[in-house]
Formats: sequence, structure tokens, C-alpha cells
Amino acid sequence: MGSAEDVKRVAAEDETVPSVEVTSDFPLFDGLLSDRASQLSAYRRRRSAVNERSVHPADVDEMLAKGWAVSRAGKRLTRIKQIKPHDQMLEDRAWSLLHLMGYDEINETGFTIKFRRAAGSVGSKQIDAFACDAETAVIIECKSRTDRGRRSLQKDIGETVALQQYIRQAIFTHYGSKPKPKLIWLYVTSNIIWSEPDIERARDAGIYIVTENELNYFEAFLKHMGPAGRYQILGEFLKGQKIPAMTGTKVPAIRGTLGGQKFYSFVISARNLLKIAFVNHQALNHPDGRPAYQRMVSSSRVKEIGEFISEKGGFFPTNLLINFVDSPRFDLINNKDNTDPSTKFGWLTLPSVYRSAWIIDGQHRLYGYSGLSDKYLDQSLFVLAFDKMDTFKEADLFITINHKQKSVPKGLLVALLADLRMGDADPKTALSALASAVVRRLNIDKSSPLSLRFAMPDVPPTPSQNLTISEAVNGINRSGLLGRVVHGAIAPAAFSGGTDDETIERARRILNGYFEALRLANPQRWEAGRAAFVCVNPGIRAHLMLIPEIISYLAHKKSIDFLTLSEDDFIQELIDLAKPIFDYFRDAGDEEVKENYSRKFGEGGVKEYLYNLCELIIGENPDFGSEEFKRYMAQKESNVIDEANRFIMAFSETLMDCVIKILKSRYGERRTDSGEPAYWELGVTNRRVLENAYKKQLADSASRRKPKEAYLDIIDLKEIVEASDNWLFFEPTFNVALPGEKKGSKKYHTAWIAKFSEIRNIAAHKNSLRTYTDEDLEFVDWLRSEVAPRVEQELKAL
Repeated sequence: MGSAEDVKRVAAEDETVPSVEVTSDFPLFDGLLSDRASQLSAYRRRRSAVNERSVHPADVDEMLAKGWAVSRAGKRLTRIKQIKPHDQMLEDRAWSLLHLMGYDEINETGFTIKFRRAAGSVGSKQIDAFACDAETAVIIECKSRTDRGRRSLQKDIGETVALQQYIRQAIFTHYGSKPKPKLIWLYVTSNIIWSEPDIERARDAGIYIVTENELNYFEAFLKHMGPAGRYQILGEFLKGQKIPAMTGTKVPAIRGTLGGQKFYSFVISARNLLKIAFVNHQALNHPDGRPAYQRMVSSSRVKEIGEFISEKGGFFPTNLLINFVDSPRFDLINNKDNTDPSTKFGWLTLPSVYRSAWIIDGQHRLYGYSGLSDKYLDQSLFVLAFDKMDTFKEADLFITINHKQKSVPKGLLVALLADLRMGDADPKTALSALASAVVRRLNIDKSSPLSLRFAMPDVPPTPSQNLTISEAVNGINRSGLLGRVVHGAIAPAAFSGGTDDETIERARRILNGYFEALRLANPQRWEAGRAAFVCVNPGIRAHLMLIPEIISYLAHKKSIDFLTLSEDDFIQELIDLAKPIFDYFRDAGDEEVKENYSRKFGEGGVKEYLYNLCELIIGENPDFGSEEFKRYMAQKESNVIDEANRFIMAFSETLMDCVIKILKSRYGERRTDSGEPAYWELGVTNRRVLENAYKKQLADSASRRKPKEAYLDIIDLKEIVEASDNWLFFEPTFNVALPGEKKGSKKYHTAWIAKFSEIRNIAAHKNSLRTYTDEDLEFVDWLRSEVAPRVEQELKAL
């Protein structure tokens, strides 16, 4: 959102009145709402997804032809409505955000700021959303597209930059002798993939970019918190800038050391802590790289705490844990009793800047005050504040406190642990951390085709946010693109840079380039998410597996060293070879894409998706693909595989029937005292086999439930056959040595049953993840000639 240097520079400019002549011989502002009733009326209108108006019944047909619809018919007037266009919808969302933040003054529709240039000409600028109070003024420009895609904002940003000094002076002049508010310049966008040059232009001008991701987060947060949540949002844009109302605020405090970390213990009012506090929620995924370990506040918990405070006179005797970003001033009390070497008493001057107190634990206790009336905000809170604790230690402390609490999902903690282990001594953990960092960078990179495509915790996802961060991290890990563990160390791979930061940036650029080519092939399919089967979890993972296949192929074919190849050349090589894939997704019909790329779940689904992509490439590059893929293609086109599958499934039934009939012949079918038939009670004695069959039987619905033997697995037959009381009856048929096994070398030659169980799993669960090896097919031929006839002969004799 802008570096610390940019923030300080723009803040300094906002404090300086530019040498621009502005006179008051005409109104500078045209249209501000300052009374609450008018603001509420406007908010009700703007938060609706439709425009509404009343017309005479005679005009209804004309309005229907223009896309309006009747919402309520009347004799004298008819109420009609129409879905708001995307640009108006975005402006209304931005305006509503300012209203929920509790600003004193907010713009009316068509609001303009007028100014007089130094040359004497009068100018004006229409502002999409504007709000101001004693502390801050927010100037918002909204830009949107109907469908998600790229749009150049160079001209728009240039116009804003050219007018900033005039708008700044007009705002300062309008508010006269009052303290100058801090100005926040925002570009709020929807469905726009930003270009990197435009991001740079906005940053240089002190303009903050708010995409759907940030807007959704801000809306969700204010929904829970109300106006008291405004400081969390202001902290996003005013980090490090002073809060005038907090200047010089002191509290008595104790300074000490805990676990080698300096801390302060003190009491503070909820009012003051809310102003300087900040919580890095995981839903926001902040670009500064600070670990985002907190989940969104729970509105129900905040409400319960608020009621506890206001209705029951409740208070909290336990500390909130916070971390001061910068060391505060601490003045010792000068008296003879203040001599303890480890604990000192004094006056703590509280930080007076936004985002200076990061909440580690206790966000619900603090924000429980957010919905209460003013009189409750001066109640005291106990605080333990660390002095500039390392951010990773901060997150580790959160884990230590919360790892057993129900409110923190284990998955979140695991993801955070990986995030905190960049450069970990364990190479596997270090690679996982690196993969997590790459996915985070892609998600927050406003120029990335994958930006805003990942579902974020606690914020309702849009239809296009169908990707999950964990799947993408898993995909990058499995691809080996960031490196591989070799003999306990990380061996560099194609995406590796000299440092972790360089690796993350190299991976970001290359993946953006590749997936942008896929997006441009058919933007509608890309944006459609699950409905189009392209930008979906299995698809993204399959492409992440395809990239190393392309690298391996081209490295051999063209002797390319991808580790030293520039990012631009790297991207071009990938795109050139993958062109048949992009052409396919550009031209193929929806039904064809659905047939080939839908229903791809689990690891097998990812492999099947990958192989379908590889098939597109071999049309122009017949020698492309791994040995496993080539074997898959050979078997896919071979009748031998179909015949093997048919034999395996048929022999499974034959083998099962034979075992059960031998047991029935030996023990009979009478009911024993337990109620079980004798052949089951006496013939099946292995505890694991019995428990597994029983559990499977119970899991089946009552209407479909079968005898327990129907729930046996092939591998269970080996245990049954080898049972001491059974072996005598099974030995003549089942004691068959495998090829290469010396007959009589062991008591039981039944290893073929275990091997057949593995082969049967391939036939029963056909997918691209597992194919038959040549050895497997040789084993099937041996079964067909050596074992199957013996089993079939035994069945006939029973």
C-alpha cells in the first residue's frame, strides 16, 4: 500500500499548504451531508443493490423497455427498480464504508471540489466519495470493469496527481482555522487487474489502492465493530503518522523483563487503546509480510462481551497482550524505593501514532467496547506490552497461548508455523515456508492473474474466490520448483534466487507470466472459476506440475539452463511450449472442457488433469512427457489393459467365492451361540479382519447391508487362508510360489495374494495416478495361467 518513506513524504506534503491561490468568492465544496438523519437516508439508498423510483403508470412500459422492472404497482404511482451499474455499485460501497466509519461529513451524490488556479482560472473536480472530520479527510476515486481484466489507469492517476495540490488546499481552506486533517487518497477498484507501472505511479503519488480484497475486509470488519473499528482501517493508510488527540498521553507503569523481552505493565482506557491498536487479520493478508495470525473478530463474542460490560458491570482482571512497534518513552519515578534492578516504576508516554500497538491476544476484550456508549470507553483495561518484540516471536507467542483453544483452528496454526519458519534448519520446513510466502505474494499482488482468487478466512468469498491457499502451497511444494531436499540440504531449482526474497520475487514473476497467458487465452473461462474448470484447485496444481515437466523437456531438448535464465526468457519458453494448451482453452466448447477437466479431485484428479494437459502438448511435441506419462498413454491406447482389468475384477470375485465356499464346506452354515454362522465364527479369527468387516457393515445403510464376508478385502483372504486351523484345507489350491520363489522354501507361498491385492486396487480405482508397470502385466499373465485354473477347479469341486 506504500512504503514508510512514501507515507512520511505524503504526510509532510499534507501538512504543508502549497502556494496555490484559493479565494473564497465562491463555495469550495458543493454538497456535503453533515446531519445524521440525512446520512442515514443516503446510506439506506446506497447500500441497496438496485435503483428505485416512482413513475406514473402511463410511463411504465417505456421504463420497462429501458431495463427497469416493477417492484410495486399502484393506482397513481408505480414503484420500479433496476440493478445498479457496476460503477455506481462500487461508488456506493465506498461511500457506505465511510458512513460506517462514522465520519462527521460525507459527500452527497455529484459532490465537487472547486478551486482557482494560480493563473486565475476556476477548476473543479468531481469526487466519487469524500468524508472528513477533525482528524482525517478521505478522497476516493472509484474505477471498475464489468468483467475482471486489465485496465490502464495511467491517465486517471496522472489527472489525480495534477490536481492533488489544488484539492489539498481547497480542503484546508474550507475547514478554516481548524487543525488540518490528515488526507488519505484512495483508488477503490473492482474487477481490475493492476499493471505494475500503475501500482508504482499510485505509490509515488501517495495514493493507496483498495481492491475487492481490502474492501471486503473493511466491510466485514466494520459490520462486526461499528464506528470504533475506524482506527483499524485508518491504520492501514496512516501507519506511523501522529494522532493529535493522543499527543503527550501518559500512564503510570511498571517496566521489567520477561523471557529476555522488555515489557511494560499498565492500565489504559479502552478509548485510547482503540486509537493506537491494530490487529493483522489473516483475512487482509497484509503486504508488509508481517505474520497474519489473527482471525476476524466474532460479532457474537463482541456482543456478548459488550453486554457483560454494560449490563452486568463486568470487567476484565486479566491482561491484554500487545506489542509496541516502536520503543515508548519511559520516565523513572525518582524516589528511594525505586531501586529494584529488574523492576522499575515510572510514567509511560503512550505512542501517539496509528498502528503503534499490535494486539497479540485479547482483541475481543478490546473490541467489546466498540458498540458501547461513550461513557464506557473510559473504563480501564490491564495491559502487558512488549517493547519491539520480533514479529515472529509475537506470532509464536500467540500460538503458545492459543494452540489448545477451540477458537483457533489447527489448520491456521499449521499454516502460520510454516510461515514463521523461513530459513528453518529443517530443509523440508524451510521449503514449505517459502512456498507459503510465494502464494501470499501472488494473492496480494494486484497485477497478478491469481490476485483475489483465493478464499480468505472470515470474509464471505465472491464466486471467483474459489482457490484455497493450502492447495496452492501443496502444489508448489510437490512441483519442486523452489528446490528439493538432497542429503539433508536444499538443492536449488529453476525458481531459485540468491536469497529467499529473490526466490519469492522470481517465482512471482514467472508464475504471473505463465498464468496470465492462460488467462488471456479465454478471460471468461478464467474468471468463471468452478463453472469453467480452468482456474480451479486441481487445475492450478496440475499446471504447477506441468511447468517442471516443460523445464525438464526443454533442458534436454534445447540444453537450456533454467536456473540462470532470465525471468522474461523463462516465461517465453514456457508459453511457447504450452501454446497448444492455451489454444485449446481458447477454442474448445464448454461441454468438451467439462468432459475432460471436471470432477478432478484428490491427488489422482490432479494427475489426471495434468496428463490431459500433456496430451495437448504431444500433438506438436510427440516426445514430450515423463516415462510415467508415456506408459499411461501406451496403456490408454492398448486393448491389453482393458483385458487385464476385466480379468482382475472377475478373478477377484472368483477368489472371494472360493475362500468363502471352502470355509462353509469345512465349518458349515449353522448358527452358533453368538448368532454368527459357523463358517464365519470359526473360520475368520483374525481380530483386524473381523473389526474391519464389522465397521464397513455398520457404515452401510440398513437397506443395503450384506453378510460380513461381503466386506472383506482381498488382502484379508491371506490372513484367513494362513490361519492354523484353515491352512490344511486351503494349501492344495492356494500354496503357489511366485516366479523366482523356490517351492518349499517357506511354509506359506501366499505372497501372490498380497501382490494381487495391490494390482486389484489399480483396476478398481482407475485414474492417472497409478498405472500398470510391465512387471504388473507379467504378474497378471502368470495369475491367469498358474493360479486362476486351480481356483476355478476348486470352485467346481465344492
